Amino acid sequence: MFIGRERELTKLNKMYQSETFEFAVLYGRRRVGKTTLIREFMQDKDGIFYMSIEGTKKENLQGLSKAVLSKNELQQNTAWFQDFEALLEYIDALAKTGKRMIIAIDEYPYLAAS
Repeated sequence: MFIGRERELTKLNKMYQSETFEFAVLYGRRRVGKTTLIREFMQDKDGIFYMSIEGTKKENLQGLSKAVLSKNELQQNTAWFQDFEALLEYIDALAKTGKRMIIAIDEYPYLAAS
């Protein structure tokens, strides 16, 4: 059950409906519901969700690649991208299709550290 956070959900939905690029950063103490808020917001929307791990660069690249590629039936045979540059170029190409897109990276500091 999801209770509260109506103000935050309203803001995220307003950003989602915007005609321009929007970028949100959710931060706060651990265990306050940030992940639950993201999942609730994305529940009825097409998007990519990746939970970064406290692992290696290769592990996070593989995990994020899998999350991104899972949205494209034509690319599901590709195991993962060779590097983050290739992954970001692919995301850029997806963005140029004009389709509304949500990409949520949870526990981003783990991804950045790797």
